Amino acid sequence: MKVILIMVQSINGKVRLINDKNQSWSSQEDKENFSKITKEIGIVIMGRKTFDEIGKPLKNRMNIVLTGDPEKYQKLEKAYEGSLYFTDEKPESLLNRLEKEGYEKIALIGGPTINALFLEKNLIDEIYLTIEPVIIEGDLSLFSYVQGVHRFKLNNVINLNNDAILLKYQKVDKGRKI
Repeated sequence: MKVILIMVQSINGKVRLINDKNQSWSSQEDKENFSKITKEIGIVIMGRKTFDEIGKPLKNRMNIVLTGDPEKYQKLEKAYEGSLYFTDEKPESLLNRLEKEGYEKIALIGGPTINALFLEKNLIDEIYLTIEPVIIEGDLSLFSYVQGVHRFKLNNVINLNNDAILLKYQKVDKGRKI
């Protein structure tokens, strides 16, 4: 199972505005690239806060939301049956289950706490990081509470437009056990 983290950040390293969490500051090209990649993969995993910010499941993808209280969202899950699931499964068991269900890749789409949770367990294989040419008053960066050193190798740099770039990284140490 390959886990690909897909995120966008400002040049000052922030992933979300402080005061207006719903204001869009990423480019149209980044949005289109995110949509294309996540639809190709077919499944996204995110934290509850990220889901709350998006406000609904992403179309044409299975959406899995990690939360400490999945029962609270049973009604919402039923409303989007087949495309939205809330779970408190540990990342390793979730990935094992999804692999048994036939998934070969998943897109991890945040937020920073969920990103760190997967990174700390050595579960992220690749990172697709768009850098947008803006400086924002942000309150979150890509990872929260990361300990130790986690090495990645730059595989590719893609110009999304004249100013935004997509950096594709691969984990240097692939020796993870699930």
